[in-house]
Amino acid sequence: MTHGELERLGLPSTVPFSELEMRIMEDIVRRIKVNGFSTASADWQITRLQQLGESEEDIKKWIQEALAVSDAEIERIFSDEVYKQYMGHRRGFTLFGMEQIPFEENVELQSLIDAVQKQTAGTFRDITGSLGFVRQSASGHMTAVGLSQFYRETLDAAMYDIHSGTFDYNRVLTRTINDMTKSGLRWIDYESGYHSRVDVAARRAVMTGFRQVQGKINEQVAGQLGTESYEVTYHVGARPTHQVWQGRVWTMRQLRDICGLGTVTGLNGANCYHDYLPFIPGVSERTYTDEQLEQMMQEENTPKVYNGREYTTYEALQQQRKMETAMRKTRQDIRLMEKGDADGTDIIIKRGRYAGQMQTYREFSETMHLPQQIGRVYQDGLRGRFSLTKTEGKYFEDLQKDAIIIKEIKGIGIKGEVNLHPSVPDLNGLLFDDIHINKERLHNVTEDEARNYINNAVFTTTRWNGKYTDYFSVDGAAYVDNDSNLIRTAFKKEQYDDRIKAAMEVIANARK
Repeated sequence: MTHGELERLGLPSTVPFSELEMRIMEDIVRRIKVNGFSTASADWQITRLQQLGESEEDIKKWIQEALAVSDAEIERIFSDEVYKQYMGHRRGFTLFGMEQIPFEENVELQSLIDAVQKQTAGTFRDITGSLGFVRQSASGHMTAVGLSQFYRETLDAAMYDIHSGTFDYNRVLTRTINDMTKSGLRWIDYESGYHSRVDVAARRAVMTGFRQVQGKINEQVAGQLGTESYEVTYHVGARPTHQVWQGRVWTMRQLRDICGLGTVTGLNGANCYHDYLPFIPGVSERTYTDEQLEQMMQEENTPKVYNGREYTTYEALQQQRKMETAMRKTRQDIRLMEKGDADGTDIIIKRGRYAGQMQTYREFSETMHLPQQIGRVYQDGLRGRFSLTKTEGKYFEDLQKDAIIIKEIKGIGIKGEVNLHPSVPDLNGLLFDDIHINKERLHNVTEDEARNYINNAVFTTTRWNGKYTDYFSVDGAAYVDNDSNLIRTAFKKEQYDDRIKAAMEVIANARK
C-alpha cells in the first residue's frame, strides 16, 4: 500500500467525529443565540439546568449516531482493505509456484483481524466517553476541560457578558466560536493529562489497528516464502530520522533495531507511512538502488524558498498540514458565525481570509513542487458556500484598504476603536452640554455646529466599550456620551492636536 493510499485509508473514519464536533459547537452557538437575544438575564438562569440537560441528552444521541457510522467504516477497513492487502501478495506466490492460503481460511490472521477490529471499536467508545475542549491561558498554558464543564462555563460566561453589557452579542459570539474552533473537540486522557483532537484520535486508532494487521500479513507471507528479509518502502517527504533506512532491505531484527519497528517513533509507528514487504535475496529486485535513494534524498533536503523562508520537502509537507488545519478552522468559523447570525461584515472578513488562505496554499504547494491535498480540507464534511461572491469580494477589498488606513491612524497615536464610515445617531435625541462646552471649556461652539460635526464626521473613535463615541469632521469634533445621549464636549478644527491633524491628512490622501 502506497503512502497516499495509507493516508487516505483513515480519512473516512474521521468524518463522523468531525460531524459530531460541529453538532456540539453548533448547539453551543444556538443556545447563545437564543438566550443572548432574550431581554432578561433571569431567563437563562431559570432555564439553565433544563437546557444543559437537553444538550447532554442530545450529545448522547449524537455520539451513538457517530459510533454507528464509525463501526460500519471499521468493518469495511478490516474486511475490504485488509483483503486487498492480503491478496496483493498473490503475485509473489505465483512466481514461486506456491499456493497462497485463501483469505477466509487463514485462521491465525482471521483471529487477529477479529481481535483488532473489536479493539478499535472499543477505542472509539473510550474516545467518545472522555470528550472536552482545551482552554489556553494568557501565558499559553493549555488546560483540558470536560464537555459538561465546558458547556456550563462557556454558556454562563457568554450570558453574563451579554446581559451585563460588558460586551455586545457579536463580540461574545465570535470570541466563543474562536475558542471552540481553536481547540476543536478533544479526547482527554485524565490520568496522563494527554489530549488530542477527536478526529485525530479516531484516525490514529484505525491506523494503529490496520498497521498491526498489515505487519502480520507481511511477516506471515515472508515466512511462507522462506525469507527473513524485507524491503522498506520509500515515500517523498519522509521525516529525517526515517530517511536513513527507507527504501533499503533489512532483516526482521534490523527492522526492530535500526528502523524502530514496534516503537512509537519508528517504522509503522505514529504518522509513519512506510511499509515493509517480503524480499527474497537473489530473486527480488529492489525498487531503488542506494545511489538513487541518495540522489532523491539530496533533492528533497535541498531547501526551496517561499516568502523568504527555506523549506526542505519534509518541512514543506508539515507546513502544508498546518495550512490545511487553519483552513478547516476558518470553514468552521464561517459556518458557526452563520448559525449564530453574526455581523455580516465579520462573516465576509472570514470568507476573505479563507480565500487568502486558499491562494497562499496553492502558491506554496506550487513553489514547493508538492501536489495540493485539498481533500484534507474538505474532510470536515461541511457543505455550502465559504467563498466570497463578486459583491462581497469588492466589499472585502474596501475593508482591506480601510484596515491599512486604520493601522496608519493607530500608529499616529489615535486611541480607541476607529471607524472610517461613521453611522449618524438620532441628532434630535442628543442633549447639548452647553455649560461644560462653552462656560467651562470656552470652546465657543453652538449646538448646531456640534450636530454638524457629528453629521459630517470623517471618522469616529469609540472608547470605554462603547460608552463614548468621538466624531471628527473637517470643521471640528464632538464627543458623545452614548449612555446619557449627551454631547459632552465639542471644539473647532483649530484646536485639533497634531495626532488628529495627521489622521485627517491620512484619510484625505487615501480617498483622493
